[in-house]
Amino acid sequence: METPKTHFNELLSNAIEYLETRFRIAKLDATDAGASAASAMLTWIVLVIAGSITLLFFSIAAALGIGYALGNHALGFTVIGGLYLIIIGVLYNYRKIWLRQPIGNKIIEAIYEND
Repeated sequence: METPKTHFNELLSNAIEYLETRFRIAKLDATDAGASAASAMLTWIVLVIAGSITLLFFSIAAALGIGYALGNHALGFTVIGGLYLIIIGVLYNYRKIWLRQPIGNKIIEAIYEND
């Protein structure tokens, strides 16, 4: 028959092994969540850059078209610039509702995606 001291040592050894395993699992979960969030952010960065380039070309085309219609290319660029100034003002006024909350929610969603 085994002594109580042997049982205690075995129990202690198992508990230490369990805690080490749980710690490794927590590290792997944190790494997975971080990689998932970084991947999602990188995807959005690429999409924003591609969208910005597309918007730039459409803006130039619109400015040239408006300038051609008005007979003054500088006026076309001024009209498009004014339109973007209005859009920026609206975005600034509603930045918490339209920008900060959805972006924060997407980051949190990416972190907790695997749960």
